[in-house]
Amino acid sequence: MKWWQYWILVILLWIGFLAGAGWVLLQLNPDWNRPFQTEDRPEPSWDSKTEMDKASQEETVHIGADGQKKRNAWCKKRMKKGRPGRWLRKKEAGNREERPDGTQWGWNFETKFPAQGESGNYEEGTEHSEEEKTPPVLYIASDLHYQSASATDYGKAFQRQEAESDGKVIACLPQILDAFIDEMIEEKPSAFLLTGDITMEGERINHEELADKLLRLKEAGVPVLIIPGNHDINNYRAKLYFGDEETQTEMVSPQEFKEIYQDFGWNQAISRDEASFSYIYPLEDGIWLMLLDTAQYKPLNIVDGAVRPQTLIWMEENLKRAEEEGIQVIVTGHHNLLQESSMFTDMCVLENSDPVLELLERYHLPLYISGHLHLQRIQKHKKEPGSDAYGIYEIVSDAISIPPCQYGILSWQEDGSISYQTMKVDVEAWAQKTGQTDQRLLEFDTYQTEYIKKIIKDQILKKASSLPETAAEPMAELYAKVYQDYCAGLAMKRRQVEALESYKSWLRYLPESQELMELKAMINDSMGEHNALFVPKQEDY
Repeated sequence: MKWWQYWILVILLWIGFLAGAGWVLLQLNPDWNRPFQTEDRPEPSWDSKTEMDKASQEETVHIGADGQKKRNAWCKKRMKKGRPGRWLRKKEAGNREERPDGTQWGWNFETKFPAQGESGNYEEGTEHSEEEKTPPVLYIASDLHYQSASATDYGKAFQRQEAESDGKVIACLPQILDAFIDEMIEEKPSAFLLTGDITMEGERINHEELADKLLRLKEAGVPVLIIPGNHDINNYRAKLYFGDEETQTEMVSPQEFKEIYQDFGWNQAISRDEASFSYIYPLEDGIWLMLLDTAQYKPLNIVDGAVRPQTLIWMEENLKRAEEEGIQVIVTGHHNLLQESSMFTDMCVLENSDPVLELLERYHLPLYISGHLHLQRIQKHKKEPGSDAYGIYEIVSDAISIPPCQYGILSWQEDGSISYQTMKVDVEAWAQKTGQTDQRLLEFDTYQTEYIKKIIKDQILKKASSLPETAAEPMAELYAKVYQDYCAGLAMKRRQVEALESYKSWLRYLPESQELMELKAMINDSMGEHNALFVPKQEDY
């Protein structure tokens, strides 16, 4: 045999060996070839009539409607079988590892699959024993800003309210809530949490109608838990929108708020704070929800939030008790615990956030849930940059009243870890199921996207009215698109955005403007997605 023939034979033998080894590995771990891996996840491009179309042909920006629908359907299917859907971004690691329960996690956005030997049958019709106890699932929504159809005639005053808003789909809020309630009645979560700003401006008419709607959910067996936000109590801005001008209307006092909502968490509490509407709700044996009233409304409502000194004492008493009894505590409040946005820096973080943060971390709590920002954000508190040491996570739930009109699902796993993901309210499916004829509802995904883009775009065009139309139009469209993704907690690619001609027009025409500063802040805040989280069990901190 010649020398070159010998080497060809050696190479062929190695190829055969590697192919055989690969086949054996696939048989041992079939999860490697399962669906819903990151590369299969569809990502749409920026859908603009300007040069963004061309840029997005080469590099996409976020997951988009198709990917969201695919995720929503899969998550709901698993939740019906007592296994909440988990499409998670694992923020603290970049490679595959095995969890204590035998399941495996992949890269970036992952799906949790059964370990080898565990049944993977989650098809319709699979029955679970009534004795089987599944971990709790908490649905979370914030900043509903509910406005009754009876509060307006949709005339000029209402149209001005819409045009000056931050993108709330005001005319469809009753239908969005109805669709969401129907989803929850079907899915039967362990509880539903509303983290404040539950009405537009604290109008009595809106409070009373909202309570009636939530009563339907409570009577269907889903506990409803409510805390106030800065819009809900003693709000002198309470208004109705009829004719050409808005008019003042009746607001609610702290006592009236308690009377309206006392059956939504307060009366079911195991501990109540005498100084505020703060209370503790036992979600399950071994898990408490500490709901904080962070709003300031005496004598009148203000935007800033704080935890009252008496409430801090009440918190510590209950946290000490929970620690002694081995109970996990999840804390929630309307205002933010951490600085979550470089665009919205005033009146967002608790005025006394430092002592509150110190107290929560002293008791090693895993999670604080808030709203208020109208943005979807997730952040871990780090005492030092780059530190992997324990720090509390904060989830800021974006406004369900602003597209993409999404809510959060917090799911406990059997090993004590916690997963979180967002999901859009499926208004279109509800509209078809209930026989709605309003085309906006039947095509809600398209409608809400175009709606918020137009609202924000028109606001920017007014501020850029002195610019040439050929420049102002794409500049406004860019701002609107970035704002829309920022609210939704979606990732942006900074270099891709900065390469657009419309962005360069901002630098050329309005280099010192407040709007350009906002645009830069939104882009810089969006280097990663904020729609999923995995929190390890407390022993793993």
